[in-house]
Amino acid sequence: MQSTLKRGLAIAAGLTLAFGLSACAADTADSTTDGAAAEGTFASGDSDTLVFAVLPDHEGADQDAQPIADWIAEITGKNVEFFQATDYTAVVQGLAADQIDIAQISAFTYYQSQNAGADIVPIGAQITQEGAEPGYFSVAVKNPAATDVTSLEDFADRPVCFVNPTSTSGFAVPMGGLLEAGVTVSEDNRFFGEEHDLNAKKVAEGTDCQVGFAQDIDADPLIESGELEEVQRVQVPAAPIVMQAALPQDVQDQLVEALADSTQSDLTDAGVELNEFLTDGWFGFGAVDDAYYDLIRTLCTEIADEVEACRA
Repeated sequence: MQSTLKRGLAIAAGLTLAFGLSACAADTADSTTDGAAAEGTFASGDSDTLVFAVLPDHEGADQDAQPIADWIAEITGKNVEFFQATDYTAVVQGLAADQIDIAQISAFTYYQSQNAGADIVPIGAQITQEGAEPGYFSVAVKNPAATDVTSLEDFADRPVCFVNPTSTSGFAVPMGGLLEAGVTVSEDNRFFGEEHDLNAKKVAEGTDCQVGFAQDIDADPLIESGELEEVQRVQVPAAPIVMQAALPQDVQDQLVEALADSTQSDLTDAGVELNEFLTDGWFGFGAVDDAYYDLIRTLCTEIADEVEACRA
């Protein structure tokens, strides 16, 4: 069953992305107006190297993103090195400390990174279904043994498996939905699987909890196999790929021109082979601007009492 949060999260699926390239270019131009800023800086201090980060939201995240790193290298003519991140917070801190040039993150970590002082610009947002606009789903799931659970209201007084305290679809959006349903999850009843695929498996195993949340790409296979049952799904603002506003303007322009409004064929046309992860769940980036993520800012004001990361 698909649900719509009162605060308007579900309208993300219908957001027009006409802001596009002009908005991104306008945002970045402001940061390159004088002195050293006009020339730009690189996280590594080496103008031939770009540092690229992805969220460790599932096992093998770096390997799955390798074709994107190879594509960025083709676009810019520079070496691309992965930032070694053990958790979401490391990526937030790395962006805020200018240790990362480009990153694929979540809507919530974009919000957090800006709050931590990162001067970053969204290039585009991930498209997860062919022909669709950017966006994906946070899926509330249950173990089939939990026969008395039919809605989010039934999550009350139960252990709940969330993904990570800084996950968009695995914690922030679920908490918003639960609060809207009148459900408050105590600290003792919050379990974290850290990665979406692992969290979905935890609910399927039913050891720590029989209800929880995961993104659609990890929840749906277990739903199809009968290991999980869907309770509800909510549209989530798409995960952005971002760049530091301090990068040289020519590098920013190259990234926006190639990545925004891109498709799988743009990557393969550049001579980069898609892997199974991208073939199944990545169909390009749609151009977005900073305002696209106002939905997350609004959500965070409403769930701040329950979600510490919204108060940081």
